[in-house]
Amino acid sequence: MGAQLFRIDLGYDGTEFAGSQRQPGRRTVQGVLEEALGRLTGGPVSLVLAGRTDRGVHAVGQVASGELAWKRGPEELARALNAVLPDDVVVYRVHPVPPGFNARRSARYREYRYRIWSGHAPPLLLRRYAWRVCASLDVEAMQAAAAVLVGTRDFRSFAGKGLGIPGSGTRSVRTITVARWRPLEQSIDRVDRGARLLEFQIGADAFLPHMVRNIVGAMVAVGTGERTPDWLGELLEARDRRLAPPPAPPQGLVLWRVAYSGEELDERPPEPGHNPVSYGRGETYGSQAEEESQNSAHLRREAR
Repeated sequence: MGAQLFRIDLGYDGTEFAGSQRQPGRRTVQGVLEEALGRLTGGPVSLVLAGRTDRGVHAVGQVASGELAWKRGPEELARALNAVLPDDVVVYRVHPVPPGFNARRSARYREYRYRIWSGHAPPLLLRRYAWRVCASLDVEAMQAAAAVLVGTRDFRSFAGKGLGIPGSGTRSVRTITVARWRPLEQSIDRVDRGARLLEFQIGADAFLPHMVRNIVGAMVAVGTGERTPDWLGELLEARDRRLAPPPAPPQGLVLWRVAYSGEELDERPPEPGHNPVSYGRGETYGSQAEEESQNSAHLRREAR
């Protein structure tokens, strides 16, 4: 039996990674996953990742694809991978896909979530998964600013360093279908009772490098009152990254999901009572991640 094309759905805690993409001499998600697959299949493996995440950025919905010389079933491969991968990477599902599938090029929707801890005491249990902002944030103003983003726009003002300068030649038009803030209930902080945990959800056909973190950095300027919601629209129209505030730090960002043709997009507001706690492995972040974490633990036990 020759090599077969597989899709791998995975998540990871990005704290100890130099990013998702393979980099010589550095620990990356792609490098760790390819090494594990090479051990299991007995030969070199080359993967494609759906989303490129930076150092410190996490994922619960990353997708990889590649040809693998695996002679057993996909469920057995998932079990074997979870038995040999380090604790900060988890495989949720492995399944064969038709020829021509490419985790990056075939994707039609990507969604990120970003968490902010608005409070004075450091969030001990969330320090690796949220940006601590020592100020009270006006969520209503931030929501108004987020509404400006929805639609097909030129997001050059929120592109990565060197890409957001007029005349750079970067294709910077993207279509955002959802952008909204919401407070998350939390009961894990016993010091700062006035603190709030906020989450930003943004979904689009594709994103520019650092785009989400740059958007969040700008919206925090709106939330603190330094800028008005209308200013975000003016920044968009300027198409110049040099006019925008610094980006938000990486630890609050999570690649939440990637969707492909034929998959239903659920862009409805979260259900009342939705109470995610953490992005960490083995901990919950909403019902989907909780179920995936439990399934992964079951696969590990079977593999052993």
